[in-house]
Amino acid sequence: MDAEKILKLPRHHKKTFLALLLILFILSILATRALGLSGKEILLEQVKSIASALITALIGLFLIAMFLPTPESGEIAEVQPGDINQEFIHLLSGAVRWRYKGNFGRYLRGKVLPTLAGRPNVHIAACLIDPTDEKICGLHAEYRGSINAIDKGKRFTSDSVATEVVVTIVIAAWHAVNRQMAIDIFLTKSFDPIRIDSSDDAMMVTVEDRRSPALRISRKHFTYNHFELQMNTARQQSRKVDLTGIRKGIELGEMTAIDIAAVLKVAGMSDLCIRLGADNILDACRQSRNPYEN
Repeated sequence: MDAEKILKLPRHHKKTFLALLLILFILSILATRALGLSGKEILLEQVKSIASALITALIGLFLIAMFLPTPESGEIAEVQPGDINQEFIHLLSGAVRWRYKGNFGRYLRGKVLPTLAGRPNVHIAACLIDPTDEKICGLHAEYRGSINAIDKGKRFTSDSVATEVVVTIVIAAWHAVNRQMAIDIFLTKSFDPIRIDSSDDAMMVTVEDRRSPALRISRKHFTYNHFELQMNTARQQSRKVDLTGIRKGIELGEMTAIDIAAVLKVAGMSDLCIRLGADNILDACRQSRNPYEN
């Protein structure tokens, strides 16, 4: 019997429940009287029955509790779409390490990097789509066109997907050189609809569809280590990017198309830079923002 559910019953249901208990109590007294017992003996029998029932219930509860798993209250929680940005802010508030596995990395470049830039001993590891793989970029463009993504109707192509990833690489390179941040970018030849952002305290698991809720998982929950293993395995199978091509001593807004070309040359993406256009990439860098603040 769940006492909490009983307490939450409507008033007329509570009255009915109490009336049933009273009827059962009266019936038990009448049944006892039918045995020819005195009033004192009836009362003693009732007390003994109640005490016996309580002891049995407590022993049963103790035995059941021994085999029940530990409650995981607060260790994993569903986050509604409108609350995702605030949960991310809370996750970032005390973070110095951040791991990401996803596709574009727009939140990474738009919010995570500038937020963590002033903190000591920062380390960031991110796994993104390989922008040089036209097939994967094209498949992801098709996928984004099939869902209600946060871009609100924007039509993606393989080139626009590649541009989004390149923007993240360029901005990460600027932070690595000009903010002395330890940043590792890895490129994978597959895309995953599920995205993982993880700090040392908890992680957020989100999807591209902006109508869908997210999961916030505390490091105390067993799935936290599972997702961390998944991200680490993905990084081990991916190509690491050289982020040293950016000029030192410039502000992010002072980058030029020449800087873009230099970053992508060192990263081994000169051909991609020519195809996408350094000026177009530079414009996309200047328009970059936190997607959850739309």
